[in-house]
Amino acid sequence: MIIRHGQLVRSAAEDPALTAQTGPVDPTATAVAAVDAMGSTSANFGVAVLDRVTGQVSMGALGATPFYSASVVKLYTVVDILHRLDIGEATLTSAQQSSIQRALSVSDDGAMNVLWEQFGGPRTVTELIGLAQLQDTSPPANSGEWGETLTSPRDVVAVYQFALSSLSPANQQLVMSALTSAQNTGADAFDQSFGLLRSPRVPGVAAKQGWMADGGWEYLHSTGVVGSNDRYVIAVLTKRPASDGYPVGRADVSAATSQLTSALNVVA
Repeated sequence: MIIRHGQLVRSAAEDPALTAQTGPVDPTATAVAAVDAMGSTSANFGVAVLDRVTGQVSMGALGATPFYSASVVKLYTVVDILHRLDIGEATLTSAQQSSIQRALSVSDDGAMNVLWEQFGGPRTVTELIGLAQLQDTSPPANSGEWGETLTSPRDVVAVYQFALSSLSPANQQLVMSALTSAQNTGADAFDQSFGLLRSPRVPGVAAKQGWMADGGWEYLHSTGVVGSNDRYVIAVLTKRPASDGYPVGRADVSAATSQLTSALNVVA
């Protein structure tokens, strides 16, 4: 089943008669249904896909469920900072510009720590909640633990849409250039070549990954933009027992994003 704009509806896969009634199935709905079908007893998959041409948002059963953001919140903080820059409420030093680049391309925790401390920490999340009209996001209970920001797949795609539609062209380019140049290995030596960054990469993919272990749980996320003219925004957030191990998680997230990009006809 698919949730569209908060409404639960049956997919054509569950009820073929819907195809005859409503015409061709939207590819985003087909893509999300494919990932939802991958759900297991041990892993939770949250997924949302935005078609920026039609405005259609398709969500899986956990598309509005908050997950720990892990490093995906680095994108949130950067987008909020750049919005402040656009409206004249902030300026950036060359060191801060470098921190933005590293926070996005190699998911550098040290760079994020600097930005978090210098630009108000949780404020960067609370401001973005209003700017991007986020529905399921909240800053971390412990203000120093930015990875414990809570957010949902549908809120992730809303942040990308805000960045691509509301930031100045120069700052849009800054974000997308950094995400397009995301490295296979993070600054902490973590292998982030999974999901949307799996090999071979989808041409032109721009992605922000997330990973963390907390309280016996493993979080692995892959989010980003694919397709001609950045048409599709994809968010796959996962939570599973840490005992499964990251290799298992990487394989599952990669399988999920492969289902999505194939359904959307965006392939390597």
